Amino acid sequence: MEQDLTDKSSAGADAEGMKSLRSALRVLMEFAGERQDFGVGELAERCKLSKSQVSKVLATFAEFGLLSQHVESRRYQAGARLFVLGSRYVTFDTLSRGAMPVMRDLVNKTGHSARLSVLDGDRVLYLLGIEGPLFVDTGWRAGTWLPVHSTSAGRVLLAFIDRERSQRLRVQQPLERISEFTVTEPAEIDRLIDQARAQGYSVQRGETTPGLGVISAPVFGRGPEAIGTLSLAFPSHAVTEEEEARMVVALHAAGRTLSQRVGCTVYPFGYGVAVTA
Repeated sequence: MEQDLTDKSSAGADAEGMKSLRSALRVLMEFAGERQDFGVGELAERCKLSKSQVSKVLATFAEFGLLSQHVESRRYQAGARLFVLGSRYVTFDTLSRGAMPVMRDLVNKTGHSARLSVLDGDRVLYLLGIEGPLFVDTGWRAGTWLPVHSTSAGRVLLAFIDRERSQRLRVQQPLERISEFTVTEPAEIDRLIDQARAQGYSVQRGETTPGLGVISAPVFGRGPEAIGTLSLAFPSHAVTEEEEARMVVALHAAGRTLSQRVGCTVYPFGYGVAVTA
């Protein structure tokens, strides 16, 4: 009987500890968004936690350098050690390591900015970027999430993942209008995804940022599903349909090279063109 009580007490303590850990991580993940800093009260409201609990969590993260607190405003922002942790992912991730030389070569060949994106939960994560000479400041930065429905990368990923999961993501996501050109009609989004599946790429112009065009192509690993996308971002007015077609050829060549580096044996698009990196 005594042992049973001890076990139950231990289990209760473990459950309480996991609850506290989840709450702390929920607070920390708020700093992964677009906001630069937060006050204790703001985070308490957003995370539905008490101010005292949030204050203790923030102080602990600041103690370990994951967050820093401004001396005058007393507001918290991401600390240098969060960058250290994040950089380890890019350093050791096979896809990210393989992508860098391929993306540099893609920028050199096309003159446009190259991006690597992956599906993270129900959103597209813009993971890496190399800016070309025709840089357009989109407001989107590497390490930020992008909506699935309005991005060419999102449509390519939805086209080349498990169809049941793809359909689930399509119906779960709010179809927000990011610009006046954002496609929000479900039937049209389905058509664009089917088109991406058939041709191996997707193009959007002005749907996330006025004046910006983006072409994306899939990256495959050892299995049949896409594990990421390579994209070229360009000033929409500066690229004709003929030039767009040449960029697709370059993207498929780069996509094949990167896919082969991460274990893909057959890349199904753009045969006959090779990228050296």
